[in-house]
Amino acid sequence: MKVVVAYDGSDHAKNALFFALNLIKKEDEIHLVTIIKEAPRSPEQVIIQSEQRAKQMQDEVVSELSDYKIVQKILESNDVADSIFQYCNNIGCGLIVTGSRGLTGIKKAILGSVSNALVSKSNVPVLVVK
Repeated sequence: MKVVVAYDGSDHAKNALFFALNLIKKEDEIHLVTIIKEAPRSPEQVIIQSEQRAKQMQDEVVSELSDYKIVQKILESNDVADSIFQYCNNIGCGLIVTGSRGLTGIKKAILGSVSNALVSKSNVPVLVVK
């Protein structure tokens, strides 16, 4: 199975990645996907401005995952969820994994969230890790 992990280097994303590792098989492919230059959905969102920084963040975590098949992908987009959907469709993924920042109330209603968009619009299972 191909698993797409939305990864922005935040603690939420790291938690989601390591949680997912407990659920998948060693032979599964993990596609670590980082979106750069996206429009922020909340003040807490980590905005990555350069491909070099995104690659560095991915490399840091990939160094801990030597037992897994990792594919690193950096995409440039203003819409994280749509970019992840398109990438997932292109590779035929079976699962999307993302962290949750825990937005509630007004912030969630006004700003929305990437995890909410993924769950609402995806045609494959989405695992949201808090």
